Amino acid sequence: MARISPRRLSVRVKNSSYPIVVGMHLEKELVKALRRQGKRRIAIIADTTTRRLFADRLGRFLKKEGWSVEVIHFQSGEKSKNQNTVARVQEKLLRKKFDRDTLVVALGGGVVGDVAGYVAATYLRGVPYIQVPTTLLAMVDSSVGGKVGIDTKYGKNMIGAFYQPRAVVADLAFISSLSKQQVVNGLIEAVKKFMTSEERSLSLVEKLDPAHPLGNPRVLQEIVYRSVRIKARVVMKDEEEKNERKILNFGHTIGHAVEFLSGYTLPHGFAVAYGILVESKISELLGILSPRESATVAAYLRRFGITASGLKKYPVARILRAVKGDKKVRSGVAHYVLLRRLGSVYTKGGQYAHPVPERIVRRAYKLLVK
Repeated sequence: MARISPRRLSVRVKNSSYPIVVGMHLEKELVKALRRQGKRRIAIIADTTTRRLFADRLGRFLKKEGWSVEVIHFQSGEKSKNQNTVARVQEKLLRKKFDRDTLVVALGGGVVGDVAGYVAATYLRGVPYIQVPTTLLAMVDSSVGGKVGIDTKYGKNMIGAFYQPRAVVADLAFISSLSKQQVVNGLIEAVKKFMTSEERSLSLVEKLDPAHPLGNPRVLQEIVYRSVRIKARVVMKDEEEKNERKILNFGHTIGHAVEFLSGYTLPHGFAVAYGILVESKISELLGILSPRESATVAAYLRRFGITASGLKKYPVARILRAVKGDKKVRSGVAHYVLLRRLGSVYTKGGQYAHPVPERIVRRAYKLLVK
């Protein structure tokens, strides 16, 4: 495998500044990040999968480096991203007498990152944490930006906080443990960013074989790096999603509804892909996106096996009911990020998300699935 040098960038927001490093075999980078936090007691928070694959080994490594380390884990899967899991993890920390010198290491995918970050934000009114994402989805998206939280029976990510990590260490070596489906799940989030902000980077995705992503590690690194760079740039302008950060929600208004209706059995990236299909069609019906570019979006998603036929499992009436429970609803009206062209979103009056009448959503949906 070709040797690659780490790529670095940083996020600077109002009350925080932290480094992000993307590379291969970054144990030394993690040690540096931990040492910058001083001598602290480390709690590695993982799920059952990442504990089995990585956490116990990482714990032994950090103990040899001189830290006091405990591994705390919970059941893998989106269904564990709830208040009960958070309470159980917090109680374990309390029982093991973790104090304000605690440092949390979130070792896992997006669910682990969200849960561990929310635990860190609320434990003893806040302890520092470091994100060590182990999935491509978490590397390109959820590990950066400080959104942490949990799902409820009313919808996804309905309870949470903005709480920035002290560092993000994205080690591409973890990708070797992922299935093709998990790689595609992450690539779709990268594609989403490139469709809204950097069309030229879509060509990178075309060079990567999802079945063998580490066959071209420099391309994989560049995809992750550019995705993170886009997100970091947006977060630094709008940390708390008052306006421009909403650009990152392209595909998510419908996508979160689809994910919710699937009982969280549909991977997040695939749900977002369905959302991109519908929201691109909405953009076309509103005269914002050209039919040619709308068709290009659909053709691009077909590369990943995403076609409108998959939407037939989720009737539009149920989608619209689920959308009403989403955080992106304002005064009872759902807001959508609309594509103006590949690489650029539509803005009006300086706003990045816009109300769309339900009749337009219904029409877009029916045109896609008929």
